[in-house]
Amino acid sequence: MEEESAAEALKPILAKIFAGESVRTAIRQFQGKPDLLKKLPKRLQGYAAARGRGDDIRVVVLMDLDADDCVDLKRRLDSAAVEAGMIPRAGRGSDGVFHVLNRIAIRELESWYFGDWVAVRAAFPKVSQDVPRAYKGNPDMVPGKCSEVFERILRSNGVRISSKPEWGRRVGPHLNLQENRSPSFNSFVSGVKEIGKVS
Repeated sequence: MEEESAAEALKPILAKIFAGESVRTAIRQFQGKPDLLKKLPKRLQGYAAARGRGDDIRVVVLMDLDADDCVDLKRRLDSAAVEAGMIPRAGRGSDGVFHVLNRIAIRELESWYFGDWVAVRAAFPKVSQDVPRAYKGNPDMVPGKCSEVFERILRSNGVRISSKPEWGRRVGPHLNLQENRSPSFNSFVSGVKEIGKVS
């Protein structure tokens, strides 16, 4: 995961996805996107070596798109997996097997919150029940930094919490796996189920 805020939001999401399954998860967080991109190749090499020793390790990489080009960023992530000796989802063979799932939150993880306003209101009851107009459709398509918009909305509703990790801790447990208007959220959930073979 790119940073602590993503890790906090994803802990309960992964717990829901793998509820009742014999799957162990561990989250590794980095100090932002540059740190993740720098350290990812070596970490993937370590996972590939562990797989070579017989460990059934599967990796999910999640980062924000921000202002990057989505196709280029995804290509970089997939290339890092291949160079480390692991199979990304995009490079799987006819058997469908892959070891690395690369997913991008478009534009930021907070767009997932706008996609499930019920979860936001469960976490922050002071917030208006009305989804901000710009986010009523596909929140991934709204340009700009949705984290800044999210913080402004919290403040305007009397919530003085500016910590992204705290947002993740509060909103994450309420996110509905089946009902989110963010396509990147839905792609993340379905991809994690696929790599973990959860029906």
